Amino acid sequence: MIKVALDGTLFSECYLRGANRDGMMRLTEDITKYLVNDYKLDISFVSNYFLQQYDAALKNFVEENYSSHIDKIITKNPPVFTNVFKWKGLYKSKLSNLLNPSYKSLNKQDIFHSFYYPFQKNISDIKIKKTITYLDIIPLMLKGYPQELVQRTSAIVDSIKKGYAISISEYSKTDLLNYDKRINEENVFVVPLAASANLFYKNINIADWQRVKEKYNLPDHYFLSVSGNDSRKNIPHLVECFNQFVLQEKHNDLFLVLTGNGSHNRSMLDKINIKKEVKDKIFISDTFIDSEDLAVLYSNAICFFFMSLYEGFGLPALEAMQCGVPVVTSNTTSLPEVVGNAGFTVSPTNVNDLAEVMSKLYHDAALRNEYADKALQRAATFSWERCAKEYTEIFTLVHSKK
Repeated sequence: MIKVALDGTLFSECYLRGANRDGMMRLTEDITKYLVNDYKLDISFVSNYFLQQYDAALKNFVEENYSSHIDKIITKNPPVFTNVFKWKGLYKSKLSNLLNPSYKSLNKQDIFHSFYYPFQKNISDIKIKKTITYLDIIPLMLKGYPQELVQRTSAIVDSIKKGYAISISEYSKTDLLNYDKRINEENVFVVPLAASANLFYKNINIADWQRVKEKYNLPDHYFLSVSGNDSRKNIPHLVECFNQFVLQEKHNDLFLVLTGNGSHNRSMLDKINIKKEVKDKIFISDTFIDSEDLAVLYSNAICFFFMSLYEGFGLPALEAMQCGVPVVTSNTTSLPEVVGNAGFTVSPTNVNDLAEVMSKLYHDAALRNEYADKALQRAATFSWERCAKEYTEIFTLVHSKK
């Protein structure tokens, strides 16, 4: 049995965040559910930042979710005064390296694994093998990201040099190896992500649709895109393609629904030179879509568009496929890996190409049904259970290395 100590930071943040959890938190939870039940592994949780708030949150999270592992928490019980430190401020000031205690007990473990955060000094100093889930190096490759995120991503690359990485895609691995030639290719493995089966599934129940439609004041017929405030998501290009499509074909009943950061999307829309008749057909949600409504929103779309310029994986595309909706993505970076032949991949800069795909999918119900079926079949090949099994295989391989 391999003793694996998991960095408790993201588990603490899961508890502190409550229901409003981000993708990395859900990834951490979904994989761990299977890891703790794997007979080949002996899982422990490490309270890795010397903050009373995080320490207490980790204990509460483990007690609620893995009560059989409540005695598997490695901690030195930070004093209450550490609550005066704010997490982000502590990270930026690097005080965490000074405050974090050294855990001699960790030397009895075989592997330390972080699902995201870079290894702090107290972890780097221990002799056991170390692995980290690696997403991407986008903040190091593109401009405009907060300095904190740039520094953290650089620290993640440094952590990989000191141990092993589990990359979320082949593209992300290649990107990393091209960025830093000092990283040993044999120390970087690839395990694709999965989408939550509880949140993303085909749901075309009429009553559910009416409830969600009224809740968010949604149109009856719509193309869908998940968007945020990151320019690489390429939403202006999608809007311009929709503008061309609508002006050419004069559809009165079709809308483009943009969910995510509503204020950002409105500001973006005001800067794009499109006809008012088209702008009136772009629906921007006033609020974030509640998690329990996502499956209905995805499933009732005519098709889903994800025209990002740069992705380490592209989870929204997989989420949409798992809801049985035809998917159109960029043909760049990691997205072809996710979509395979189950969707349309087109240039993220060519307006004519995307407008043509919009027209095909809108007019051809048989084509939509074909790609909806392909999407479901493709999505079924991704699962957190498979993901966790591959993690166990990697832990076993790393453990065997001298």
